[in-house]
Amino acid sequence: MNQGPFINAPFDILKEKLDLLCAMRLAPEIYFDARILDTFGEEDYRAVAKRLAEEGIPCTFHAPFEDLRPASFDDKIRRVSMDRLLDTCRIAEIFHPQVIVCHPNFIKWIYYEKEAAWLERSIESWRQVCEAAKRTGTRVLLENVFDETPEMLARLVEGVGPENTGICLDIGHLTIFTKCPVGEWLETLGPHIEELHLHDNHGVYDEHLVMGRGAIDFTPLFEYIREHGKRPIYTLEQHREEDIEPNLRALRAMRERFGI
Repeated sequence: MNQGPFINAPFDILKEKLDLLCAMRLAPEIYFDARILDTFGEEDYRAVAKRLAEEGIPCTFHAPFEDLRPASFDDKIRRVSMDRLLDTCRIAEIFHPQVIVCHPNFIKWIYYEKEAAWLERSIESWRQVCEAAKRTGTRVLLENVFDETPEMLARLVEGVGPENTGICLDIGHLTIFTKCPVGEWLETLGPHIEELHLHDNHGVYDEHLVMGRGAIDFTPLFEYIREHGKRPIYTLEQHREEDIEPNLRALRAMRERFGI
């Protein structure tokens, strides 16, 4: 598995900046949202995939997540959510990404006292998505977002099957939406972590800053990676083009510091 680093890149921006990305030898984590899925077609995808393949540049995928509820109790909303996710799996047949990162979208304040029912429906949905991804030769990773504790994600991975899915740990989301120590997250989810989303913030908003420009202490995370011999995919999630190089340098320095 290529560890990258990968750079978050919505497909429309990737298509526009493809020459620059190839010149810089940047591996993209390609994001698809509803607008992208409704705007671009197979010809667009094949052209970009062909160029990446010719350049020998790997990619990963980030599936749509805004407004999607793959475990929704409303079957119509659930059906649309699944359609979007399965559309992404079909595009994976063209690109052959290493992994597809997805959001389970468990929100305690919505599903309070319905956790067991949510988990049952979620397991059913993600098994379907994982099976579709597996047919394209890729793997689904589930990312923490609004999760206040790691337990539900751990139960979801166990329910879907660790052989079918793993975890993408987003350190920025973890810092904003949970009061649980990083160590508790790593102890619970560590064996399943296959990718890291790396960016910084000040603990209030999802600012997607360069590592080191916010308040996040990355030390416990990278100590865990070193001590447990993990080899995750590293994905940088800065949102500004001018922050790419500083973030690459920050990650390089962090990996050199911890010898990983």
